[in-house]
Amino acid sequence: MKLSRARKRRLLDDGYVVVPGVVPKPRLDAAMREINHRLGTGSHPTKDAYADDVDYLSERSDTPAIMSLLYESPLWALAESLLGAGQVERPSQGQIALRFPAENDETDGEVHAHIDGMYSKNNPEAIERFTMCAGILLSDLPRKDMGNLTVFPGSHRQIAGLVKKSGTGFWKTRLVQSIKLPEPEQVTGKKGDVVLFHFQLAHDRGRNLSSPIRCMVYFRFSHVNAWRNNSIPYLRRAMTDLWLEWPGVR
Repeated sequence: MKLSRARKRRLLDDGYVVVPGVVPKPRLDAAMREINHRLGTGSHPTKDAYADDVDYLSERSDTPAIMSLLYESPLWALAESLLGAGQVERPSQGQIALRFPAENDETDGEVHAHIDGMYSKNNPEAIERFTMCAGILLSDLPRKDMGNLTVFPGSHRQIAGLVKKSGTGFWKTRLVQSIKLPEPEQVTGKKGDVVLFHFQLAHDRGRNLSSPIRCMVYFRFSHVNAWRNNSIPYLRRAMTDLWLEWPGVR
């Protein structure tokens, strides 16, 4: 599976693109069965740092039902078509991300825009990062305010300019204090659609004012060079030359 030229252009310009119908229904059903079973038992042994105490549950999983969303669908071939055949580290787990309905409409409207990653404990000046993120919709999201992933189109280019000018120190501050973010967009789509976005694209959680739980699973892909080279010079190069690790887009 490969992206059309039009979708590659969207990825270049906006930093993200939605690809419809990537994951087949049997894989979606198996994953949702497992997720709903775990919700029923209340067992979340790997609840991670993205979770909160109110309405967002996030946990890492490497079970067959979750990993089949990647390896028993066209998604893996799509990732290799963008980052290079044989040039992608194979993800060993996915992130189950559930956004629960808000108690009322008076939800926190504050912007929490961010890019994923963290400073390395071994090298405080280096950043642990990846190359591309893929979010699989396990829920239909036909409209806004259903817990949609919220993205800031073009912010990947703004962040590249910030790194070129000032280095990576902005990571220690909130993005809204470093750049004037573009207008946000809430990602809509159907079950089985996949949203692909650049590592540097600023994004946020969307509020869920609907009745269903919003279900997504994220996989993060690293080009082999990103995996092996954590040096500051290479990091700055990759964050300013946005498509360095994307031969299928260059």
